Amino acid sequence: MNRKRQDITIVGGGMVGMAQAALLAVRHPQLQLSVLEAATEAPQVPDEHYDARVVALTQASRDLLEEAGAWGEIGLRACPYTEMRVWDAEGTGSVCFNSRDVQLPNLGHIVENGVVAAALRARLEALPNVELVSGFRLESWWRDCGHWHLQPRSGRTDMPEGLEERAEVVRTRLLIGADGARSKVRDLLRIRCQDTDYHQTALVCVVRCAKPHRHTAWQRFLKTGPLAFLPLAGLGDDNHCAVVWSADEELARELVMLDDAAFALSLEKAFESALGKVEFVGDRLSFPLRARHAESYFGPGAVLVGDAAHNIHPLAGQGVNLGLQDVRVLSDEIGRALKRGLGLADPSVLARYQRRRRGDNAITLKAMSTFKSLFGAGDLHWRWLRNTGLSMVDASPMLKKRIILRAMAV
Repeated sequence: MNRKRQDITIVGGGMVGMAQAALLAVRHPQLQLSVLEAATEAPQVPDEHYDARVVALTQASRDLLEEAGAWGEIGLRACPYTEMRVWDAEGTGSVCFNSRDVQLPNLGHIVENGVVAAALRARLEALPNVELVSGFRLESWWRDCGHWHLQPRSGRTDMPEGLEERAEVVRTRLLIGADGARSKVRDLLRIRCQDTDYHQTALVCVVRCAKPHRHTAWQRFLKTGPLAFLPLAGLGDDNHCAVVWSADEELARELVMLDDAAFALSLEKAFESALGKVEFVGDRLSFPLRARHAESYFGPGAVLVGDAAHNIHPLAGQGVNLGLQDVRVLSDEIGRALKRGLGLADPSVLARYQRRRRGDNAITLKAMSTFKSLFGAGDLHWRWLRNTGLSMVDASPMLKKRIILRAMAV
């Protein structure tokens, strides 16, 4: 049985997993890395329309992608936003954040998930010390002599009984789980999760509005969940937005059943026609919302990053940014280990990564859950409190500046 030997193997070919591989490969060209992804086809970026799933990348995330060598392609399709407007549907409270408040050209960039993934994949294919293995579905694993051994399913159905094809085993010194919320790596390490069901569903789509978005990210907090219109500009106009509507389950079921015309009218009403008539609605996707936080970020010879370690409510758009900061910190700690002559999977190395990331992530998860509960509360006391809070923030340039800088650093 053939066995590929790697220094680091990353399970998961999403944005966070590929960013992890690219950053490590650029910083440490002496390391041999592999990325194992279940998908068999590379992400395709359409030329004529936008993808429904988007991410709001902070300046810190852009810096990481630039260092990894992937931002050039991403930037061609990314839409910088200079302003963010937030208001409460049940009151008069509102706040406006502007990049002028911090003397910067923008607050971040809205870009389609597929664009980021395609750029990172192209970058990995150009790096000589990274092997990208597609169609790798983990079947079995074992650990001996300080290495993980990963055996995939062959995927072949035409072999005679008893002569099944045995795919090549990957042997690695350090295993990184970047395989999402239902992480197999987390399961094989027997790491439990703290799990919270928000009882909400996120509906996402792309719309074209009558009025231009003015490079502004818009968010209205409804009692049934937040509704965001995020600006897109990569295809040459300023009238397209990515919609993220996090709705209570009952409302979400009703919205899913609507045809495009009725859904557009529901959007206009929920959004107070802030951008005029919704003229077009693209394909709609939906997925349930849960918060998950792994009780530990590492086990013997293995470590978790991104959604494998933590899931968060999308109301602040920080999920991928938190994952990319995991990538940065883990890369820092691996570099530190190499300088000190420590093993890549030394428990002290992985424990330092956990200390630097788990606490910050826990605070952010708690904050998002608190915001979700606060803006979902309908009684007069809580409505007064949140509207007063929004107005106070809007009236304080110093407080707004602190909030902006903290958010951009994620």
